Amino acid sequence: MYIFAGGGSGGHLYPGIATAEALRDMEPQAKVLFLCTARQIDRDILLGSDWPYETQPVIPLPGRLGEIWPFWRGWRGSVRMCEQLFRRERPAAVLGLGGFASGPAMKTAARLKIPVAMLNPDAVPGKANKYCRKYANKIFLQWQASMKYFPADQEKCVVTGCPIRREFAQRITRDEAKNQLALDSDRRVLVVMGGSQGGRNVNAAVVRCLTCGQDNDRVKDAIQDWQMVHITGKNDRDWVCRQYKEAGIPAKVLDFTRDMPIVLAAADLVVGRAGASSLAELTAVGVASILLPYPYHKDQHQRHNAQVLETAGAAQIVIDDRDADSTAQRLAKALPRCMAQETLEQMARAAGAIGNAQAAKRVAEEIRALTN
Repeated sequence: MYIFAGGGSGGHLYPGIATAEALRDMEPQAKVLFLCTARQIDRDILLGSDWPYETQPVIPLPGRLGEIWPFWRGWRGSVRMCEQLFRRERPAAVLGLGGFASGPAMKTAARLKIPVAMLNPDAVPGKANKYCRKYANKIFLQWQASMKYFPADQEKCVVTGCPIRREFAQRITRDEAKNQLALDSDRRVLVVMGGSQGGRNVNAAVVRCLTCGQDNDRVKDAIQDWQMVHITGKNDRDWVCRQYKEAGIPAKVLDFTRDMPIVLAAADLVVGRAGASSLAELTAVGVASILLPYPYHKDQHQRHNAQVLETAGAAQIVIDDRDADSTAQRLAKALPRCMAQETLEQMARAAGAIGNAQAAKRVAEEIRALTN
């Protein structure tokens, strides 16, 4: 049995699921148990997978000293849970997926001398990974740029890329993808990944950029031969769809899709946030992007992620200042430049050069090596 600990967001769980699938390819009888958080998103994601899970009592580290006791109580509860489970099952290895739910399992496994590995897909490690790195025998990085944040752990670190679903490695042509999505084969495709968590400002900024504003004429000229696939999240689909219809912009508006490998295969340009898993998918496919890093995190880790792609020439950053109008104005300047054919091709080549669709296989191989 392997234990994968972490959760609280898709960015933590999806790379774990991809790695579990790769492990099963190598060991058809392999068992993987996820130790996740009590958040609903963890249940939603894991219930839709083939993998069993158990919920931990641990909660996020509080920002105020007066709230430390509930955190400590949850932490100790998770440690006890892990101790009982690990002594009973003696897992072959434990993989920390990041976030507050990875800590108890990694610490307990290290104390029991069970091999421990850790995923660090963000350019800059978060609080949990900064703390847990000392328990890991191996640390898997998405990018070489992250090595400098682990000065005392250089021998542990392996640049593997970020594990993503195997479907991203199954290449289909842009025309085939357009056909599967019922898109116009003669128009180029702009994909907007508004999503749900923090996506309202992306949705609003893109719609305002394309339908109104002082730079609208330049944008209108640029998108004449384009069509949209806009993934809005549950709350924004209706009004986004209405705005595109009124503006006469060809658009396929979805609240959610499980077909991201097909959507990205159809894309000529993507606009979206800069989560580590999303960037791993963009670079695995090799598609140009305009990135609006999530502005609400204190450590601005999405800004650091986006800078890796921008430095490589694979993306352009547009700052989301939490105001849809001013963000739309900046986006209106970036879109025409990025939509130029030569720029699209250069950015796509740069994205493909830093992508790794085989990261899950590499991480699975490294985990298995720890058990020998």
